[in-house]
Amino acid sequence: MNLHPYTCCNQSRIHFRRVIYFGIPIFSYTELEVATNNFDSSRELGDGGFGTVYYGKLQDGREVEIKHLYEHNYKRVEQFMNEIKILACLRHWNLVSLYGCTSRRSRELLLVYEYVSNGTVADHIHGDRANEAPLSWPIGMNIAIEAASALAYLHKSDIIHRDVKTNNILLDNNFCVKLADFRLSRLFPNDVTHLSTAPQGTPGYVDPEYRQCC
Repeated sequence: MNLHPYTCCNQSRIHFRRVIYFGIPIFSYTELEVATNNFDSSRELGDGGFGTVYYGKLQDGREVEIKHLYEHNYKRVEQFMNEIKILACLRHWNLVSLYGCTSRRSRELLLVYEYVSNGTVADHIHGDRANEAPLSWPIGMNIAIEAASALAYLHKSDIIHRDVKTNNILLDNNFCVKLADFRLSRLFPNDVTHLSTAPQGTPGYVDPEYRQCC
């Protein structure tokens, strides 16, 4: 098993050159429209309750995944900002990298991530990729270990993911894990011993006791 180094950066707010927010570059809607060929349906990588994810290529040549949130309302803006604030201060081999976003005042809310080319764990267990080549036992074990490593790092950083499921565990071509989707994540203050939160996440993937008592 390979152990991957990680660092955590300062969450101080940085002001504009490219225009940077919480250390994250701001892209214009037009830039990302061009990168996805006007959000062509042939470039869709997936969709869910949050929005649609598209494959794109930036002007500098980087391949990216662009998450297009469905609604531009208070709840979506809150989740959008939450994901930016959390990913801006995290660096770990097994966490997806956030390359940038649109302004929260943009006509659409868009998040730009590194492109992870081998789908999700869900795809390989019960999706189209499962028919191509089932996951071997050693690869499955390594996926579990790397996902646990990512969660241990988050917990050490006082962050609870709150929506860990096979759809949110991405895989690269070497079957290395990239944990994704931090819109429901929670940063816990380090000066309290207990904190109650409303149940979040996907039923069937969260602890039943958490849903009962928050």
